[in-house]
Amino acid sequence: MPEPQNKKNGSSKNGKHETKSVSRSDQMLLKQIGLMVNKVLFERGKPVEWLSFKSGVARSSIREIIAGRSNSRILTLNSIARGLGFTDAIEMLDKVKGKNGGQER
Repeated sequence: MPEPQNKKNGSSKNGKHETKSVSRSDQMLLKQIGLMVNKVLFERGKPVEWLSFKSGVARSSIREIIAGRSNSRILTLNSIARGLGFTDAIEMLDKVKGKNGGQER
């Protein structure tokens, strides 16, 4: 018998997530966030495992974010942003969207 799934947040008891349909612009945002995380890791020469330890977010979750396949909760993004040295998720997302004059950290 299949596991009951919580349709509200797209999760199930076995940890798998249902993918809700997202708009093209939302998909692009998820890809941009993933690219930002990957870029900062690359620039610092750090692996996903380092960020996982630093942020307290599972490696598999970080890999899904980098791939642009995860519509993460804001608190997860906040933990990752802080692990990467941003003040919070808002600062990281501002950089994703090209605000702050495009200045590098």
